[in-house]
Amino acid sequence: MPIQAPQWTEFLSCPVCCNAFDVAHRSPISLGCGHTVCKTCLSNLHRKQCPFDQTTISIDIESLPVNTALLQLVGPLIKKDDDAVDQKIVSRDNVAYYQDSRKCVEELAMYLKPHPNGNVCGSGSILSRPMQRKLVTLINCQLVEDEGRTRAMRAARSLGERTVTELILQHQNPQQLSANLWAAVRARGCQFLGPGKTVRLTTCYL
Repeated sequence: MPIQAPQWTEFLSCPVCCNAFDVAHRSPISLGCGHTVCKTCLSNLHRKQCPFDQTTISIDIESLPVNTALLQLVGPLIKKDDDAVDQKIVSRDNVAYYQDSRKCVEELAMYLKPHPNGNVCGSGSILSRPMQRKLVTLINCQLVEDEGRTRAMRAARSLGERTVTELILQHQNPQQLSANLWAAVRARGCQFLGPGKTVRLTTCYL
């Protein structure tokens, strides 16, 4: 029976054993389906399936790469020569692309670095809740399998669209924003009874 999916704010802990990820024994391993489990729990699985959605794990568990983007958020990341490891999990022609993509995700993940008070979603965060949620989705994508790369591309696109939206909202004149909103609503065929009164929608689908 699948395990209940964790809250997105608990991304620094293994959703199976509920222990925080670490470098030694509980390194985060992301699966092609987008779920991340610590190495210890992943090794103890009775079946090569994701414990959340039962997706088959097509790659040997020992060959799955550690999610360094998540790992750097819980402690100092130990630098090592990853070329030999990367060539075992991706083709030689794609190693450079894989490494560049992983580096980009690691840099983006730093925007989720926990605050000193331990609350990553505190009021001092420079990211909005929607941005944090989309970024968490991206850093939990696995870049080795085709399904993981597809999920990563969708997540990156969604993150980019949200970034543009928030930039527009922050820099647009409030009066102009209000005027544009009403113009867009009227363009969809809405009829208004006046300020403070009930709005009747005729053929408007929002």
